[in-house]
Amino acid sequence: MNNSNQTINMGVIICKHCNSQVDTLDTNRTATIYGVCDQQECRQMHSSIASPIQAYTD
Repeated sequence: MNNSNQTINMGVIICKHCNSQVDTLDTNRTATIYGVCDQQECRQMHSSIASPIQAYTD
């Protein structure tokens, strides 16, 4: 019988653009956190969303 203690990560980080799993977290309960993965397309989408809105003048 193997008496090793294994931890189960109950938290997960999900990319908010492509829904891929970025990482897991050691939490006391289930948790879902949304972030951005390392894919270039997701980084570009995030930077375009996060940039301040510029006012256009005529």
